Amino acid sequence: MNIMTPTPTGQRPANCSDAEWEARCELAAIYNALVKYRLTDVTNQWHAIRVPGEDALLTHHYGWMHEEVTASNLIKVGFDRTNHNPENGAPNPSATEIGKPFFEAHPDMNCIMHIHTKAIMGVSAQKEGLQPLSQAYLMIGGGDALGYTDYEFECTDDFLNGLLKAGAGKKAIIEAWHGAFVFGATAGEAFFRSFYLDQACAVQLEVQKSAAGGATIRAIPEQEIKRHLADMSTSDCYGYEGELEWLAIRRRLDVEAPHYTG
Repeated sequence: MNIMTPTPTGQRPANCSDAEWEARCELAAIYNALVKYRLTDVTNQWHAIRVPGEDALLTHHYGWMHEEVTASNLIKVGFDRTNHNPENGAPNPSATEIGKPFFEAHPDMNCIMHIHTKAIMGVSAQKEGLQPLSQAYLMIGGGDALGYTDYEFECTDDFLNGLLKAGAGKKAIIEAWHGAFVFGATAGEAFFRSFYLDQACAVQLEVQKSAAGGATIRAIPEQEIKRHLADMSTSDCYGYEGELEWLAIRRRLDVEAPHYTG
């Protein structure tokens, strides 16, 4: 393995627009918020955000812990694979190989999170997939919001084409035996869906333990799923895109981990 230690400057990169800087702060907030909610996997997982107005994305150096990520040490990578911040290291190849085709195919998608918590991995190994057992299931949009695919180590053309197909019209893809890809128009939306996907999976695993112990389980009936999703989508009181939560999370980070905007 070729391991390198980057030497980031700790300063806003040259030629970084205000829009890019805000995208950097948003993505750095994702990395640090995942630490707060114990949703990390050592130096693994990757997350990417589109650079506004450019054919490029931002992601982190493959090897940094999530709490080490800041706005200034993120790496801008062009869709032509040019590393515009080599002083910040090298990205996880999966971030660029997978991020590029999804951002190109979905102009309204601006953030992708690749997350593999224990709960998500546990459900990813179940043939039936995620079941309607909690409000968290509804929070991510129900079963119709999820696509499924099998795990592959290499990002071959066949795998990428299959991933794009599995993600068509979906909000997340569960990758068997591995984890999930979660999408959002904003960083907050992607985080919101990732948080509740993990919660829905964790609840399912707990419910299955109860069932093994003899408990009778009540899944949400299909007609109730449809009714609740319809009510949620038209609610004037609450949005299901994470806007409220994300503002609160960033306020929390501003106090508890202010280095993320550095």
